[in-house]
Amino acid sequence: MILGAMHASISTFRGDLDDLLARYDAMVAEIPPASIRLHMCLRSDDGIVVVDTCPSREAFDAFFHGGPFRSLLARHGLPEPVVEDHPVHAAIAR
Repeated sequence: MILGAMHASISTFRGDLDDLLARYDAMVAEIPPASIRLHMCLRSDDGIVVVDTCPSREAFDAFFHGGPFRSLLARHGLPEPVVEDHPVHAAIAR
């Protein structure tokens, strides 16, 4: 399935893998599934990398800079990630 216009973020969390994954799972359990369009959590050598999408740059800014992102991190004890964001050219999922 090819998804419509989106903006994506890549968040890198460094730390103990098992601890980060447990905290990530608890955090994601709070997010209504209907609000997730395309989301992945990747294991890395030094933590986790989360790829997430928003319907637009404005939605990304509202979530990450003025919305619930910071409170979700704090509530679940996740460290401040390094966040990159990019407009999506194409997204393909089956």
